[in-house]
Amino acid sequence: MKRMDEDIVHFDLTTGRPADVVSTLRRRVSAYTREDRVGRFKIGITNNPSGRFSNGYARDYDEMIVLYRSPSRDSVSQVERDLIEHNEEITRNRIAGGGGDYGEPPYYLYLVVRYK
Repeated sequence: MKRMDEDIVHFDLTTGRPADVVSTLRRRVSAYTREDRVGRFKIGITNNPSGRFSNGYARDYDEMIVLYRSPSRDSVSQVERDLIEHNEEITRNRIAGGGGDYGEPPYYLYLVVRYK
């Protein structure tokens, strides 16, 4: 069981236009979700990474890695859709993104992982 004071939200941020960053983000997702280390993972968007992890994922996932930041909801949604589609066979996402109200910018794209 994790202690709530553990550093479980990590920032490995990239910024920029989706077309300029998507290949880098695909590689990062692949590196963070290697089959020999990760049992499951999910990709999402929030404007409050720590709050989202503690209120939505802390029970079922071990860590959140924040990968991308943008002031544009359209940009972060575009990146989310691409990454979910690229990983559709192995991610726990039921839909290809766009599942909620994200509040005010900046917006963050995250990856939550459950280790084996």
